[in-house]
Amino acid sequence: YVSSLKAYVVKVERDGPHDTSFVLRSFEEFYELHNKLRLIFPSTNLPSFPSRFVLGRGAVTADRRKEELDGYIWHLIHSPPEVAESDLVYTFFHPLPRDDKSIIGSTLPKPTDGPQTPPLGKVGGEVKLSISYKNDKLFIMVMHIRGLILQDGTDPDPYVKTYLLPDPQKTSKRKTKVARKTCNPTYNEMLVYDGIPKGDVQQRIIHLRVLSEEAFRENIMLGEVHINLKDFDLNQKVVGWYHLGSTNPQCTST
Repeated sequence: YVSSLKAYVVKVERDGPHDTSFVLRSFEEFYELHNKLRLIFPSTNLPSFPSRFVLGRGAVTADRRKEELDGYIWHLIHSPPEVAESDLVYTFFHPLPRDDKSIIGSTLPKPTDGPQTPPLGKVGGEVKLSISYKNDKLFIMVMHIRGLILQDGTDPDPYVKTYLLPDPQKTSKRKTKVARKTCNPTYNEMLVYDGIPKGDVQQRIIHLRVLSEEAFRENIMLGEVHINLKDFDLNQKVVGWYHLGSTNPQCTST
């Protein structure tokens, strides 16, 4: 949110390796967009729009509305194609003269696509997962980890944390118990995400991190992996090992 301009910075990524831009849009402009969509697509189930009336002022209100707009945009671009790919939506996110990079460059904070990254330790090892889906529920069984790297010559106290991306409301965090003093922990813990339709879950990405719990300093990250659910047949359970420390899923055995 750019307070001096009373507008939100939106990162727009289109097809193409370098086709990324940033645009400035106010809450009222989003509200006008939503009203126009309602007129053009009266019979389409559009995403709900945040209330225009919010208690509080200043940064608190801006942050709350930012989270709400994050959710609205995500549901908008995952709407039926006649809405998501409409000229109205396309032109709304098309750069305007005021979206000049020189303006945004002086005010734009570094964007973050996921949770804040903790301090990085020595990364390595693999995690074994069982992933299944049934009745609008995604089940992630965290089974074992092998080959974690010693931290400063000592065994870590590892635990697993997962997020289901995109996560505009920051509500998808799940985590296991902490295993003590081991590089090869066994968990066999089930992490569950409820209320996710099949058409939605196949557009999600599991972001898994392994961290070491530290008593007198910030927890240390031992490795992470992103698992794109569109690559799986969710009609059957998938079991496999995934390399830690990679930004792409790497299943070594099933």
